[in-house]
Amino acid sequence: MASPNETSRELPTQLTATHQLHIEDLFKGLTNREKLYAHHLSRAAWYGSRIILRQTSAEAEKIFDFIIGLHKACQGEWNKFIDNGSVSRKELDNFLEFSGLFLSNLGNYFGDGDTKVVPDISADALRKMARISAETKYVLESIIGSLLETPPYSLGFPDGNSTSNYYIGKITKEEVEAIARAMEKYSIEPENTRIFKVTDRRGPLHVTNELEAPIYSEIGDHSREMGEICSALTEASKYTANEKQTALLQKYIESFQTGSMKAYREAQKIWVSDVSPRVENILGFVEPYRDPYGVRAEWEGAVCISDPDETSKLKALVDNSTKFIRMLPWAVPGVNDGKGPFEANLFQAPDFTIVHSLAFCTSHVWEAVNLPNYSDIRESYGSKNILFANRMNVNSNVSGPCKYVHPSVAEQFGHFNPAIRFIVTAVHELLGHGTGKLLGETSLGTFNFDIHDLPINPFTKQPIKTWYQPGQTWTSVFGKLATSIEECRAMLVSYYLADNKELLAMFGYDDKSPMKADDIIYFAFLHIGVEGIKALRAFNVQDQAWGQPHARANFAILKHLLKDGEGVMSVEHDPLSEAVHVHVNRSRISSSGKSSIGRMLHRIHVWRCVADVESCRKFYEDLSVVDGEYEAWRQVVIANPEPKWKFVQPNTFLKNDCEVELRVYENSNEGIIQSFADRGIYESN
Repeated sequence: MASPNETSRELPTQLTATHQLHIEDLFKGLTNREKLYAHHLSRAAWYGSRIILRQTSAEAEKIFDFIIGLHKACQGEWNKFIDNGSVSRKELDNFLEFSGLFLSNLGNYFGDGDTKVVPDISADALRKMARISAETKYVLESIIGSLLETPPYSLGFPDGNSTSNYYIGKITKEEVEAIARAMEKYSIEPENTRIFKVTDRRGPLHVTNELEAPIYSEIGDHSREMGEICSALTEASKYTANEKQTALLQKYIESFQTGSMKAYREAQKIWVSDVSPRVENILGFVEPYRDPYGVRAEWEGAVCISDPDETSKLKALVDNSTKFIRMLPWAVPGVNDGKGPFEANLFQAPDFTIVHSLAFCTSHVWEAVNLPNYSDIRESYGSKNILFANRMNVNSNVSGPCKYVHPSVAEQFGHFNPAIRFIVTAVHELLGHGTGKLLGETSLGTFNFDIHDLPINPFTKQPIKTWYQPGQTWTSVFGKLATSIEECRAMLVSYYLADNKELLAMFGYDDKSPMKADDIIYFAFLHIGVEGIKALRAFNVQDQAWGQPHARANFAILKHLLKDGEGVMSVEHDPLSEAVHVHVNRSRISSSGKSSIGRMLHRIHVWRCVADVESCRKFYEDLSVVDGEYEAWRQVVIANPEPKWKFVQPNTFLKNDCEVELRVYENSNEGIIQSFADRGIYESN
C-alpha cells in the first residue's frame, strides 16, 4: 500500500489489520419490532456512503464502482483473476488490501490522518483486471490517473499537494473566507454545504458583493442519496418505540428533504431528550474534521444497540460530574456553585450510554462521541455521551509491544493501555466535551452572562474584552483550529483528572484491585507521551500541516509537557538504533505533570469560552510546530509504520417483510467487499 506522506511510496501489504465489530449477542436480545427499527435505520445510514465518497475526492465514487463492479463480474471469486492470467497472487492480494482499506475509510484518503492511499499495483495489471467487463473497463479509464498518482498527498485546501472535494474549482482561502462572511450575513449554516467555483450561473437564492463575482446558493447536493435515506427513515418510523423517536425521524426527513439546518437542530433537541433508547442512532452532517476550513461536516450514519449492564457501571461517574468539574483549573469557590464563570449555571449531565454499533457509515470508526455539537442546544437541552464498546474492545486485540516505551515496561504498558483508553475516553466525552460555556451575545442586546459585571480573565486579571457576537459560532470564529482545540481541551480534562483516585475507583481501580490505581496513573502518563509521538505520523511535511485534529492535539500536549512539565516527561532518541522512547518520572506526576496539564487546559478553555482566537492561535500554533528534534522523532515514527485498521461490519436483511436476519462476514478483505456489495448501494450516474 502506498504511503504518500513521504518520498517512499511502498508499504508492506501486511501492515494492515482487519477487525470484526461484533454485535450478534446484543442483536439477538432485541424484540422483533426493535430489529425492524434497527434494520431500516441501518439502511438509512448506509445510503449515505456515496455522500462521504463524494465529499472525500473527485474520484472516490468511481473507485467504489470499480471495486464493486469487479466483485460483481467475478461473482466474488477473486482467484479468477489469477486463473485467467490477469494478475499474480501478490498483485491480487495488494489490490484486495487497497479495496479493504478504501471501503473501510469510504474513500481513498485514510479517515485517520487524511493521507492518500494508493494501490500497490501497476496500471497494466489494473487494466487486465478491468477487462472482465465493459463496465469496469470504462470506469477504470475514467479514474486510473487520479487513483495511482501523487500528489495530491492529503486532504486540505486544494493546491499542488492537497485536495478537498468540499471546494470544487480553483478556490482560494480568501474566497472561502469571503463566502463564509456572506453565509453568516444571510444566516446560511455551512455544515451541509459544498462550494463550487463555476463560470455558469447556478440559480440565485442569495446574491452578495463579498466577492467581485456574485455568490449563488443552490439546493440539491446529494439529493438522490437523501431520497433513499428519507425512504428508509419513513419505513423506520413504523417501528419507533415512542413519540420522541417518531418526531425525531420526521425532523430528520424534513431536514434531509429541504436542506434545512433549522429542522436538523430541532431534530437534535428531540434526540437528546430520548434518553438511553435500546436502539440508538446518529444521522446527519456531524463532524467538520475533514474540512480544511473547519466548518463543513461529513455525513455520519451510526446505528447502535445499547448495553444496559455495561452502561450501569458508569452511573457513579455521571452522578458525580459536578464534583469533578469543581476540581478543574477554572473553578472558583463561591462563584457559580464553585464551577466558576466559564461554566454553565447548571451542568446538564448527559445521557451516557455504552453501545455496540450495528452500522457505522463514516470515514473513521470512532471509539466514542459527545453530541450534539451545537453549544446552544447543549447548554439548554443537554447532550449525549455514546461509547462504542465493540470498537473499544478492538484495542485489546492489538498484539506486539509498544515501540515508544522502554522495553523494560513495554509488556506492562500493553497490559494497562486498554483500561487506560477506556477511562480517558469516558472522561474525555463526559467532562471534556461536556464542560465549558461559550460567553456571547445570543441575540442583539441579550447576553448569556452579566454584561454589567463582566467575568475576570484569570490571565490578565481584567474584565474579559471579547465574547461571541450574534450569529457567531465556535467553528465560525476559530475556523480550522476549532476541532483540534476542542479535542485537545477534552483530552486535557481527562488527563488532568487521571491521578484522581476517587474517579479511578469508579472504574474499579484502587489500592486493592489487580491493576493498582498508582500504576494506572503512571501508565496513563506514558499513554500521553506515546500518543504524542505516534501523532507525528499525521504531520504532512509537504504542506507543514496536520492532517488530523486529534493527532495535532496529542502532539501539542506532549510538547507542552516537555517544555513546561519540569521533567515529568522526557523523550530519549537513539539515532543509531532508530529508537524513540518516552520516559515518565513517577515522583513528579501529581505535582509537575498535573500542574503543567492544568496550565495548558486553563488557557485554551478560557480563550475558547471568550472567543479569544488570537491568543489561542499563537499559543497552539507554536505547540504544533514540528522541527528540530521533533522532526527527527517523526522520521523514526514514519520508518516504523503501524497497521492501518480495517473493520468488517454486518448487514441486516428483511425476511418475509417482517423478520430481520443479521449477516456476519468473514474477517478479511473479501469479507469487507462482500458486505458492501450486499448493501446494494446503487451505482453512480
